[in-house]
Amino acid sequence: MNFSLNLPTWFPLAPKVQAGMADAPDETDASPRSAGLGPITGRDLSDLGSLVKPFVRDPFNRLRPPFSREAAELSLELASMAYTLDLEPWTEAGWNDFSIQIDDDLQSGLTRRSSADGERMRALINALKVRRAKAALRERNPVSQVMSALRQRERSDTIKAVCMMHPLPGGQFLLAIGFMGTGKRFYDWISNFRFTTEEGFHKGFYQLCTYFEQGAESIVFPATAKALGLEKLTLGEVLSEMKSLSSRFRLWMAGHSQGAAVMQVFCHRLMTDWGVLAQNMTGYGFASPTVATGRLVQDPAAYPLYHILNSDDMVPRMGALLHLGLCLEYPADDDFRERCYDLSPLPADVAARLALAPYQRAMVNTPSILLYSTAFLQCVAEEKGEEGLNSLLDRKWAVPAVDRMLQAAGGKAMNLLDRLVENAQNGHAALTGQPMDEQALAALRDRMRPVVHAFPFRRLMGAVLAYCIPPHRLVRHEQDGAYAVIVREGLDRLRPFIWMNNGEALPAKRYGRLTLCVRKAEAAAAHQHAVRAARTARRRGMGVRRTGLTARRAGARR
Repeated sequence: MNFSLNLPTWFPLAPKVQAGMADAPDETDASPRSAGLGPITGRDLSDLGSLVKPFVRDPFNRLRPPFSREAAELSLELASMAYTLDLEPWTEAGWNDFSIQIDDDLQSGLTRRSSADGERMRALINALKVRRAKAALRERNPVSQVMSALRQRERSDTIKAVCMMHPLPGGQFLLAIGFMGTGKRFYDWISNFRFTTEEGFHKGFYQLCTYFEQGAESIVFPATAKALGLEKLTLGEVLSEMKSLSSRFRLWMAGHSQGAAVMQVFCHRLMTDWGVLAQNMTGYGFASPTVATGRLVQDPAAYPLYHILNSDDMVPRMGALLHLGLCLEYPADDDFRERCYDLSPLPADVAARLALAPYQRAMVNTPSILLYSTAFLQCVAEEKGEEGLNSLLDRKWAVPAVDRMLQAAGGKAMNLLDRLVENAQNGHAALTGQPMDEQALAALRDRMRPVVHAFPFRRLMGAVLAYCIPPHRLVRHEQDGAYAVIVREGLDRLRPFIWMNNGEALPAKRYGRLTLCVRKAEAAAAHQHAVRAARTARRRGMGVRRTGLTARRAGARR
């Protein structure tokens, strides 16, 4: 049975001019941006009403927060800030009590700058703390890199998150948590490739989430505590209060890529382990990977989360088997790709991408991605050999993490490929309960051998990266990436789907019908316009039976 996306009730997309975007600076505008506005969308970072509205029913009859352009743009800004750690626009918008966690380094209780003389030293210390956190992300020391990588062998701890608080009307407060995606350090990727499961979730993402939770009593909100007359206020205390409908706190989360994965696991644990009510939460993920197997999740759609996904992006297809919440998929077309991807126009690069295109389309979920990747790596090992692979270690790649991963291989590229293949096979078995089909692997290798033989390995990897990186970007060289363009201009094209558990088979997607949702949106927009016109008429005294002296005189004249 198909459901239609009923835009007017839960998806109120206002035109840009109505959403406060008419005066947003153009990218080419050299004038300074107004204080407290998001650097990507120009959205007022203090206008938070869209994040705390009552739940409504979505097209699949689940209660969830209403989707809106305002909330999507605010969430895009939060997901981006988790990467940049640029707190200034947020402090200007009244946000306070910042905490920044990078790996095992937590800087908590950063309060916004005050003009009072007694606060100047605190502002200076806070600025130093932020610079220290940024430096941790740019870590380059080879010894530190190796030690950090070894630390990931048993358990992932490369969590990166920003927490902050903002007052709401009526004595309430909005807690925001932005989870950062995969960083530039090669060992940041280790958790992504931990495809085995823990408690029914992707093991790497689950471990990152639980590591973040361990700091719940160390993340503090001193300014909020002072406003509430409390001696101290921790994240754990805030979350505990959110078990009640009368809670003074609401939670808003956002993240991109790995950050969106951690957001999903955290939301699940808040609802099941902490007892936090779904009505007190909302979250937006961008390029969200799948995180759960479905075995321990009764209804994957029953989470107050949205996921904005690019149909070309490989990352949302992989991780585990399903997303938690409601997914909104953007159907990428050639115009969108031309604008956002910046692909190489060289004929040889175009030919390599075309040769890999059938395989890219066939990789629709984590098991198929692991199967195809295994066949590809095995073909590469056969074709290039140990000497050819080791020669690649001295070359520079477009992605810093690839460079560092190859450097860490230490002249043993074949061993690296073997470990990747073993990891893929173990992940496939953990997710599906079965080993990879050897006949299917052999057939894939036979199909891929001519392609691997026809192109240099560097060109092949360039084609692989072209399919993986440009469609996945939030921003691109301080310009809009694919997801920024979708949020700014493509929300009206999103197609909804949810995941359904399917017995012993793999979970399946259930889509809404795009054509019906467009017609319903147009009809509902016309209805809303008529309602607003009627209200305006009543305010002006028209369309209402009047019995006063002025009315009787007007009737006598007629």
